[in-house]
Amino acid sequence: MIGLQRVNPVLDRELRQRSRSRRSTFMLTAFLLLLIGVLYIVYKGEESASTGGFNEFGGFAPLETLTVRVGRSMFEWVLAAELVIMLFIVPGVSSNAISGERDRQTLMPLQVTMMGPIGIFFGKVLSSSAFILLLVAASIPVLAVPFLVGGISLSNVLLSVFTLMALGFLLAMIGVSCSAIFKRTQTATLAAYGMALALTGGTLVLLAVLAVIDGSRGFDEVNPPLSVLYPNPFIALSDAAGEIGSVGDGPFTPIKREFVQNQVGRDVFIEGDVIFDPRTGEVVENIGTGGAIPLFVKSLLSIAAIACSMALISIRKLRAPHKAMS
Repeated sequence: MIGLQRVNPVLDRELRQRSRSRRSTFMLTAFLLLLIGVLYIVYKGEESASTGGFNEFGGFAPLETLTVRVGRSMFEWVLAAELVIMLFIVPGVSSNAISGERDRQTLMPLQVTMMGPIGIFFGKVLSSSAFILLLVAASIPVLAVPFLVGGISLSNVLLSVFTLMALGFLLAMIGVSCSAIFKRTQTATLAAYGMALALTGGTLVLLAVLAVIDGSRGFDEVNPPLSVLYPNPFIALSDAAGEIGSVGDGPFTPIKREFVQNQVGRDVFIEGDVIFDPRTGEVVENIGTGGAIPLFVKSLLSIAAIACSMALISIRKLRAPHKAMS
């Protein structure tokens, strides 16, 4: 990061301003306290649900199973909380990156420097996403708590952290692109939050519409294409969290089961990462949430395609006017 600061003056200036801001310290503290609160609430909820040690079939559940369920649920709920917070913070942090320069009438001096539009754009993206990467890195000790409880592996933690960082960077690209495309900061902020809403809720609405269309055609099984959900950040994080069928009531369990059943084409019984055909009792081999290519890769690539398309438009917008160059 230090090398990038020396190469890109915009990044250097933005990072210095953010690191000296009391607002950043407050947001980091509030972020960690909120995650700790989520961790404690989920732990107490799972503790109450497992009182007596009975499973959902009325039998006595072994201690190992209860521990796995508690650790898995804590891990998934903390990840979901992180992503929700990120979806609220990133558009607000990045949407005024360029429009704010335009409002302060400092964009024109940047445009006539030797940096060029690409340097300006990615300097703003890196400065906007650096704070998000700091938040994700600071949350690793919180994620270590469910890891110590059990139910998840170190690879689950590392892959989830990587996915969160990648999502933060891509969302920052979208926010900065909105800031370059729209001249007013208010419009850019609304557009950035609108894009975040479209990626999350909009994809679900589109899936519901396709399901209604399938049902209206009189098909026996309504099976809309789940590929429309690929741009949804929650899809990427649910696959990165690991285990197709989570033990417990984690927020990602319904997503994983839906993708697996859609891929198999029939109802299945899932226990951990093992999938059974309920009709034959046999294990269904080589089935995952995304098939041959991991689902989180498909999701990240879909979001990256949207972010890069918007970035190309915004870079063209950042070119110096010909009148200023003459």
